[in-house]
Amino acid sequence: MEKQVIRRVTRRIIPFLVLLYVVAYIDRSNVGFAKLTLQSELGLSNAAFFMGTGMFFIAYALFEVPSNAILTRVGARRWFSRILISWGAVTMLTSLATGELTFYLARFLLGATEAGFYAGILFYLTKWYPKRHRAWIYGLFIFANPLSFVVGNPILGALSGLDGVLGIHGWQWIFLVTGLPAVILGVVTLRFLTDSPDQAKWLPDDERSWLTEEIARDDESSPKTSSILAPLRSGRVWFFVVQFLMIVVASYGLSFWLPTVVSGFGVSDAATGWLSAIPYVCGAAALYLIPRSADRRQEYFWHIAVPLVVAGVAMALSIIVHEPALRLAFMSVAAAGILGPQAVFWSLTSRLFNSAGSGTAIATVNSVGNLGGWLGPLAIGAIVDATGAATDGLWIIAGAAVVAAALVPGVAVLVRRLDRSVAAPSSTPASTPQ
Repeated sequence: MEKQVIRRVTRRIIPFLVLLYVVAYIDRSNVGFAKLTLQSELGLSNAAFFMGTGMFFIAYALFEVPSNAILTRVGARRWFSRILISWGAVTMLTSLATGELTFYLARFLLGATEAGFYAGILFYLTKWYPKRHRAWIYGLFIFANPLSFVVGNPILGALSGLDGVLGIHGWQWIFLVTGLPAVILGVVTLRFLTDSPDQAKWLPDDERSWLTEEIARDDESSPKTSSILAPLRSGRVWFFVVQFLMIVVASYGLSFWLPTVVSGFGVSDAATGWLSAIPYVCGAAALYLIPRSADRRQEYFWHIAVPLVVAGVAMALSIIVHEPALRLAFMSVAAAGILGPQAVFWSLTSRLFNSAGSGTAIATVNSVGNLGGWLGPLAIGAIVDATGAATDGLWIIAGAAVVAAALVPGVAVLVRRLDRSVAAPSSTPASTPQ
């Protein structure tokens, strides 16, 4: 029964959620490709450009928790639809930017409209999957991250090459074309998505009952919270925030700066798109293998720490070497080490509270941690402006990955303490991750 239900649910919702997040990630990271022409045409320095990209993350942090609070009240189907349609429209309107202020405004609005989507999906999946399945399920979903680069980078490179067609700049083509799918999928979401297992008419009655009871049992075994806002005052939530901040500094630093480094190899825009996709093929493989191994072994902490250390070392080596092929190879290893553990990290984060507080906890970790998507590229841009070398700023990525790995022992202590506190009132001992 369990295998059958999990397989049926996964076939139904995961491919659709992956598609949605591929579109989301292309729309938030397309600015890295637009940078190749937008920056010079709008007269932006590296620091000003990354300040503009940071507006996205500031708005995201401000609106993430309120967005997830609304989602729990109105349901995922309607709220995700609203998010998709509004962010798609804002992405398309970004093509009208004329300078620093309008660029800053467009990025801020994109963050405000998209806020709650990623954390909302992570919370939504807790309604469909028991704890013991979440690492590999989160891995399947976060697979959308590298997939968005594998699919999107060649497309973005081709769109950038349309510069001047119909009198439209290449960076404007990028925003116009990539925003439209979100609007279309927002309408589809209203008809396709199901809010919770008890509403899933596509599940047989016995499977629907089993899954509903299993999720309720998991919820009972999670730490209780008095209100939806209680996680904001939890020290353990803020410890997870710090670790995720470091992971995001590394992840977004790589995604925003990779096209610039690859274009420095002296290749065309189209070739930059294809070559920039290679590290994310490695990231996709890591997202399949690492979470699957973690769930199979019920061991989570080494599956976070070791890949992050490998990522830090590989990124440092990519800076030291000068041969383009070697540099790209090391950056590919780094991408795998940064992306692979993220699903395992979120499987632990989802266990901090029961359903009453889990959405807020996930939203807090994601929203504040995502400020690293501003701080990392901003720091990299400032270093590159100061030194003139595109690779010097990559030390930020290497350092952030190692710091994130160093925080894993603290995460282990917190999670084991939570498991003991939940198991203590029960006469039946609960299994604890190693």
